[in-house]
Parts: sequence; structure tokens; C-alpha cells
Amino acid sequence: MQELTCLLISPPNFYEDDENIWEQINSNFPPLGLASIAGYVRSKNHTVKIIDCNIESPSVKSFKTFFEIEIVKKISFIKIIGLTAMTCTIKKAYYIAEICKHYYPDSVIVFGGVHPTFVTEEVINNKFVDIVVTGEGELTFEEILCGKDLDKIKGIVFKKNKDDTYEVVRNESRERITDLDSLPIPAYDLLPVLKYRPAKGSYKRLPAMSMMTSRGCPGRCTFCSKTLGNKLVYRSAYKIFEEIKYLIDNYRIKQILFYDDTFTVNRDNVFKLCDILIDNRIDISWTCFARVDFIDLEMLIKMKKAGCHQIMYGVENIDEGVLKNINKKIDINKVINATNLTKKVGIECRLAFMIGNPGDNEEIIKKNIAFINKVDPDLLIVNVTTPFPGTEMFKWAKEKNLILTYDWDDYNLANPVMRLENLTADQIKRFYKMMYRAFYFRLGFMLRKILKIRTIDDIKILFSGFISLLSFFKIKRG
Repeated sequence: MQELTCLLISPPNFYEDDENIWEQINSNFPPLGLASIAGYVRSKNHTVKIIDCNIESPSVKSFKTFFEIEIVKKISFIKIIGLTAMTCTIKKAYYIAEICKHYYPDSVIVFGGVHPTFVTEEVINNKFVDIVVTGEGELTFEEILCGKDLDKIKGIVFKKNKDDTYEVVRNESRERITDLDSLPIPAYDLLPVLKYRPAKGSYKRLPAMSMMTSRGCPGRCTFCSKTLGNKLVYRSAYKIFEEIKYLIDNYRIKQILFYDDTFTVNRDNVFKLCDILIDNRIDISWTCFARVDFIDLEMLIKMKKAGCHQIMYGVENIDEGVLKNINKKIDINKVINATNLTKKVGIECRLAFMIGNPGDNEEIIKKNIAFINKVDPDLLIVNVTTPFPGTEMFKWAKEKNLILTYDWDDYNLANPVMRLENLTADQIKRFYKMMYRAFYFRLGFMLRKILKIRTIDDIKILFSGFISLLSFFKIKRG
């Protein structure tokens, strides 16, 4: 039996509530944060393995059997077991930590990710958690693996045992990594790369893989948690190209989904990347997220030529009062302009809206529906506004006693967890489906999609998406 320095685990995701459109879209995303940590610590000569439960053990209930067969029977000792967790997966991560501690009682259990960063006291006081890493994990995790004195490691909160009890020690924060090019390529070889599937409607070809090219976000929206702060740092265009080339050469990847919040903010880097892809005749389709105030016709033309086929813009709402409440600083005229220009150059335009914002009411929601149908994007995504821990919205809602539940499983972007003055939770759920129905079941929309069919793959994607929508709108019985 072998020994392992580090086992990294991504718990099952939260897409299991049949009120959640994402379950019907039936997608799964690789744990890029864990892959980056694995790539870094392996470059420092540590042995590491990743378990992505969404692929290898999608049910929490099945994890114990999977763990016994794939890990316990093969590995005699694990020095560090690390788990990443979002708010909606934290309870599942606790359960998995308990199983890990049962079979490997001498292993140190380390938690990291968005939820542990912002709800540190809760996480570190879980009896199966020994250390919490806050913020970026590469440098911090490697120092833990090296056995450095915990008191001297920046960016951690840990338990210092005292007789039958313990003291919680919070060290100073770690400085951000500013040179992302210094990090090695994520350890894709430790992931089941060819088993991942993007959300229906977000890709043209398979196999596909997600990528991150920057960290941080300059925006100050109240609903967004700033795990890494407002400072935005980028990887160079050539390093991004190297990673794309690696994925093509090793896995024959045909589709890249850039998951940066603001891919187009660094205009020069976008142009450099596009030129490299064009000059090297790289056959790759790709999508990204962008802000409507960081896009222009010249950039769109260049992106289209380099393989971009879809851009998602976060709009959230068109009402000025609601936008002010959530500190979303956008100009609706720029939304219209960005939508029109994107479609004009032949790139699909996907708009993202939220329902259940502070200040929302029935009239405003209907105005949003009318606006969406008027600008007529190619795709629409709607989420229920969720005040995640670490956001200004959560702080505001908690102070105003507006939080309906602290059951983190409910924080899944489809379940109302915040009380509003003008809308009940049931109304929010009803309008959530209404926004989708009003957009996707228009005759013009369906005809346009049918007329765009060019290949067998187009038919498969369209049919699969239609079945998912029907499943989402199915009538519950009993």
C-alpha cells in the first residue's frame, strides 16, 4: 500500500433541488482551485491526488463506499486531507471530513474555499476540521505540507490543543499572489477531464474544459463575495495560450469556457491572446463572461475571429433603484449596445438576471421580462438573489433580520433565503420560472434556434436543452 502526502477533495455540488434550473441543465465543472493547488504542491515534490465527487462519487451517501474501495484499500497513510467548500456544499464537506477522519485519524483535515474564508469560526469549530486556509491556497497549503510551524504560516486559522480542549488561533492574512504566471499549469491529469460537461447551451463542441485567467474583481456589487478582494491580477496571454495548447495536445479539447468574472477588462491581454490563437491557427471554440462597459466592436470582431462564440453579460436588473440597492453600476443603454454589437458580429449573447433583489416587486420583474424580450439575447440565465456569507448583502440582511434560514444547503441560487418587503418566497419562485417561460417558449425564439441548426451536434444540444426545460417546468404531483 502506498503513502500519500496530500489528498484534495471537492464535495458533491448543490444541484439536486428540482426547483433549480441548474439541475436540469445537468452540468458539472472541474475544481480548478484544487487543480491549481495540486499543480503547485506537486512542483514542490509532494505526492497528491484529487477526488472530484461530482464525477467520481456524485452522492454524499455513496462517498463512504467509494472512499473505502478507491482510497482506504490502496493508501495506508495520508498526511494532509484538504477539502474545498462553497456555502451550498459546506454541510456535505463536513460529512466527508468525518468519514476521512474515521479511516485516517492521524491525518490533518484542512478546509479552504469561499465559505471557510468568510465563515471561519463555524468551520474551524467543526470537530473534524483542524485548519482553515483563507484566501488563495497554493503557497499556504504547501507550507502546511512542509510541516512549517503553524504559528508562522500566514493565511490560516487553526486549533491549538490544550489538554482536553483547544484554542482557536487566527494568523495574519497572506498577501495576494500577484504573478500568476509563476504558478504551474493546474494538475489536469489528476482530474477526469473527458467526463466534464458544460451547461447546455454554453458550448458548441466536446470535449470541453473550464479555465481561469485572472483573480479578483474590481466590481463592488453587494451580492458578490470577494474571496480575493477587488484587486484584479492577470495571467499573460502567452501563458493562457500555453495552457490551451496543453489541453488540446493532451486531451484533444475543442471547447474552452473562461470563467473569469470580467474576462474583457484587460483589453490588451484579450487582443494579445486572440492574435496568438489566430496566428497559430488554433482550432478552439470558447466562451467568456464580460461586463457591458468593457466591450466594443473592434474587440468583438477580434474575439469572433479567434473562436469566441458566446459571451455572457451580468445585467441582474434594469430598474435604477434596484441597481442602486445592489451597487451594480451599469448603464442600461450599454446593455442594449453590448447585446446588439455581440449579435451583430455573430457571437451568441447570453444575459444573466437575478430575481429577489432588495427593492424588487411584481411591476419591476414584469418590466425586466419585457426588456429581455425586447433586446432579445440568444440565451437567458436567471438566478434567485442569494446573500452569501462574506457579501455586503448578507451583512445588511443579517443586521435587518431578513435572513429566512441559515441552512446552507438552501443557498443554491434557486431558493429564496432573504425576506423582501414586496415579494414573498412563493412569489419569487413563481416569477423565477415565469422569466424563463416568457423567454424560452416564444415561437420566434424556437424558430430561430431551429434555423441555426447546421450539424448533428447542434440537433443533439438543442434537443437536450429542450428536454431539460420541459423537466424544469414539469408539474409536481402529490
